[in-house]
Amino acid sequence: MARLTSWLRQTRVQRLTLALGFSLLVHWVLLGSVQLHLFESEPHQTLEARLVVKPPPAAKPVVEKPAEKRVRKPTLKPRQPSVLPPPEVTQTQENEALPPAILPNQAPSLDADNPPIDENSTREPEEVVAESTDIEINLHPYQRIETMFDVRTEFDARVNSSAAGKAKIVFELSQKNTQYQIKSLIQAKGLAALFIGDLLQTSQGAVTTTGLQPQHYVYQFNNNQNKTFSADFDWTNQILALNKAGSSKQVRLEEGTQDLLSFMYQFMFVAPLQTMQINITNGKKLAVYEYSFEGEELIDTKMGKVNTIHLQRATIEDKKTDLWLALDYQYVPVKIRETEKDGKVYELLVTELNTIPSP
Repeated sequence: MARLTSWLRQTRVQRLTLALGFSLLVHWVLLGSVQLHLFESEPHQTLEARLVVKPPPAAKPVVEKPAEKRVRKPTLKPRQPSVLPPPEVTQTQENEALPPAILPNQAPSLDADNPPIDENSTREPEEVVAESTDIEINLHPYQRIETMFDVRTEFDARVNSSAAGKAKIVFELSQKNTQYQIKSLIQAKGLAALFIGDLLQTSQGAVTTTGLQPQHYVYQFNNNQNKTFSADFDWTNQILALNKAGSSKQVRLEEGTQDLLSFMYQFMFVAPLQTMQINITNGKKLAVYEYSFEGEELIDTKMGKVNTIHLQRATIEDKKTDLWLALDYQYVPVKIRETEKDGKVYELLVTELNTIPSP
């Protein structure tokens, strides 16, 4: 029994040893096969390493901006320098306006008081050089201009409506075109003539390379000395003498100064829009008149339709002066209107125009 037990033990040990050995063999085979595959040599591959300078990044294409179009501003001609008016002479209550402001009576005849222009006047024309070479001078002005007007006091009066008065302006050059004279006479009609006096204005002077150069101007209302004003132009010494009722005042005479009559006919020599600022005297003061261009207008007259240029001057007192110059008659004035602050209107509208050309 003991042997059997010992044999069984030995048998068990052998079997266990045999099983353990067989198990080790199997594992060795399996693991060795795997290792053979794992460590199976592969063909050698040569790895190359090169240092390559990285190319710079491609420059972005530069999109050129289109050149900006520069709009060239038009070169403006310098304006005439503004001239400060001198201290004013003490003003009276009567109007200082253009001729239509007063309707006169007891009219002296223009023709009777219109002696021939003295070519041998002791006062020689004092030529003035034009400030700008761009200014064009009319070398063939009319020798004589005689204009008849109706005087109207209604803003929208019809051409054929009854006129409140009549006016006549005569412009004349001497034979050699070296001297000029202008006379304006305004008269009332009907019952108004009994209460309203005459307004007579005269202007005399020289014709220079820049047009009219006044030497003496008179504003006379109804032969009343207290309503008579005059101006004497001393171009050599640049002195303007303003005279009234025995008294006189002197102010500086600015270049290009005109009087109330001569400035309207100066446009015949220097076309409007070339000089829109004008120094003008009415015999009592000297002031700068600035005119604006209101456009071209076709106006109705007893002569028919007339092509005109319309100029306007507005003052700080809200008084307006309008001037219509005939395009087909060398810018001769054919309509003059003054509008007072209270709305009253005085207007001269051409009824007849006669001209004589220069020889």
